Amino acid sequence: MRRTLRRFGGIATAVTLMGLISLPAAAAALITDNMYPTVNTGWSCPSSDALVRSGFCRTDNSTVTYYYNTSGLSATAKSRINVVAGRYNSTDLNFSYQSKAVWTGSGETDIVYFQGSIPTGYVGFAWCNDQVDGTDRCDQHYVRFKSSTPTTRTVCHETGHAVGLTHGQSAHRRLSNSDSRLGCMTTPSASEHLGAQNVEMINATY
Repeated sequence: MRRTLRRFGGIATAVTLMGLISLPAAAAALITDNMYPTVNTGWSCPSSDALVRSGFCRTDNSTVTYYYNTSGLSATAKSRINVVAGRYNSTDLNFSYQSKAVWTGSGETDIVYFQGSIPTGYVGFAWCNDQVDGTDRCDQHYVRFKSSTPTTRTVCHETGHAVGLTHGQSAHRRLSNSDSRLGCMTTPSASEHLGAQNVEMINATY
């Protein structure tokens, strides 16, 4: 019997041809819906070259290309981005590095990492600079780090936003932003890893 995961009412649910059934054991980690959009994400998918405080939405499909700015990020930072991309590849997403970014057209690079100024109190920031017209999806996210050598947990956190993962208070049902079950999506980020909740959420979406 074929079974797929879909999101109903903000929560990922297992579906079969015979109707709704309970989540399979492999998806038991799901405790909330923390994939944009939820009923607690009070912003529309933005689209701006300039840093947008409302920020991220979610990537347009499961194939995720990424590029890092070679002038602002250290060799250690690039290595950490590659490590994090490998961890996201353990989900249903397929991350691959591009040595040259594509800035326009239907095949834009999905995530562009670089270093630069961000609002006070932040160590990283992710936002959509090119919304897929009329949708909650983004052709290209920018991820900007305060440091030229961001921590692995910061890279994991901001990459999570670029694929649509939210903070706990933006999830449905709401969780504490520091709930450890959110893996590297806690605020402040305390883990270098996605954790079971985020893996299942990604797989339920993509």
